[in-house]
Amino acid sequence: GITSSGCLKVEPVSIENIILSASMDANGNPTAESDNFSEGIKEIYLVIKLHNIKNTDNISIKWTYLDKGLEIDSKSFTPENDFTGNKIFKNKISQGFPYGKYEVRTFLNCTHVKTIPFKVN
Repeated sequence: GITSSGCLKVEPVSIENIILSASMDANGNPTAESDNFSEGIKEIYLVIKLHNIKNTDNISIKWTYLDKGLEIDSKSFTPENDFTGNKIFKNKISQGFPYGKYEVRTFLNCTHVKTIPFKVN
């Protein structure tokens, strides 16, 4: 917004919400929020609701299969232009996620923001 002095107020980037979902709708909104997925699921979406992220900001995520102590995926995102909205990270395992405990960790500009534990059973 514009401040009373007529200057553009620069808002810092913020993360409004981070959730996991088994599916998405056509508009990029999560339709099956969960932290418990059926064995054999092939895709899990991490949806990060961002406010005012800039091209100097970076979001990175790490998926870990805790039972095996294995990092199974990591991704990073820096927008080309200022961006507010949902950023969707899809983790796909074509043979399906194995049974067990997992977590996905989110970092903003190298600072840990949130860890979401989840299960596949």
